[in-house]
Amino acid sequence: MPSPYSILFVCRHNSMRSQIAEVLANKISRGAVLAQSAGPEPTAVPEFIQAWANNLTDAAIDLSSNSLDEVKDKAFDLIITLCDKTHQALPELPSDHDHIRWDFQHADTEEDLRHLEIELAERLRLLFLTKKVI
Repeated sequence: MPSPYSILFVCRHNSMRSQIAEVLANKISRGAVLAQSAGPEPTAVPEFIQAWANNLTDAAIDLSSNSLDEVKDKAFDLIITLCDKTHQALPELPSDHDHIRWDFQHADTEEDLRHLEIELAERLRLLFLTKKVI
């Protein structure tokens, strides 16, 4: 069995957008993708994001924030930055990684979260279809 397609989602604080993308990618792909997330300045994950993830996955999952240092030596098939500020703050990304820049606004309310979830899920499904991973 081939190893899963690996994706690193990066956002400055690794507390919302990248966490949401990680959870959605792992759920939508049903094991075909191994998604992780990290950020250059990780902070605590808001409780409503943790509750959203637990509800979406029907399980209590750990959404601890990760720093880029924790994943810098791992090989990823694709790196996706989720906001322009993060992309600009990142050191040069390894040239052997594919890289996509997406720009999403921070979700400050539950309504913002719903919109972010819908847009991320749509982009991820299209990405997975074009990469032929699902």
